[in-house]
Amino acid sequence: MSVSQTAEYALRSVVWLAQNPGEPQTTQQLADGTRVSVSYLPKVLQPLGRAAILRSQRGINGGYSLDRDPEELTVLEIINCVDPIQRIRRCPLSLVTHNGGLCPLHRMLDNAIADTERRFASMTIAALLREDTGLKPLCEETAEVISLTIPSRASPGKS
Repeated sequence: MSVSQTAEYALRSVVWLAQNPGEPQTTQQLADGTRVSVSYLPKVLQPLGRAAILRSQRGINGGYSLDRDPEELTVLEIINCVDPIQRIRRCPLSLVTHNGGLCPLHRMLDNAIADTERRFASMTIAALLREDTGLKPLCEETAEVISLTIPSRASPGKS
């Protein structure tokens, strides 16, 4: 199962805001931090605002900030807010003989979707940020530039 691009953008936005608590982020700051187009970002942020996951403040020092505690906000809530996960409830082929349930193939697919849904529901944004993988979400690590000095050689024949 894959997550839609809109859902990933929403997750990026929420993670970015959770990493910057108390600092409202402008649309441009969010776009830069999440690498989401500034023109597409409102489509992602509006449903999150309607669901009271984030809030926006106009004017000087305005911007977007989380309206929910990252300790309680789950990945599933964010995904379902912008692009809900679709479970298989009845035969996608509309076969009359399958009116009573799902065939083994579609039951297996729905079980996999349910497993993914459970995993997303059990992961909070705060827990995601605490995971120690050596990489910080959405941050480009700056590589240290090592300068090597190559000693110049003496002219041949001179010692």
